[in-house]
Amino acid sequence: MKVMHLDGSSDPARVEDLPALLAELDGASDDEPDVGAGDPYGWFVTAYSSGTVVLAHAARPHDPELVLSHVPRDEALTIFTEVLRGDMDAVRARPWVEE
Repeated sequence: MKVMHLDGSSDPARVEDLPALLAELDGASDDEPDVGAGDPYGWFVTAYSSGTVVLAHAARPHDPELVLSHVPRDEALTIFTEVLRGDMDAVRARPWVEE
């Protein structure tokens, strides 16, 4: 499991660090617009300062990405937490749009 910071660096992921990770979006720019987190099974979720959240699977690069728009920060935290905990049924139950 890993997280990707706003500056592009990455660290091992811990659920308790997710609020600080998402808070990095307060300093987002056009060059550094997103943060992300991934589980050990290839799922990766990315949050953008615009409120867009994207879910993708590394082993399936040709599959469409799943996108949610206008996601409040607390909902993004819930999604990130579910991904890190491997609760993909809860994650996938949301009304994602394929892109």
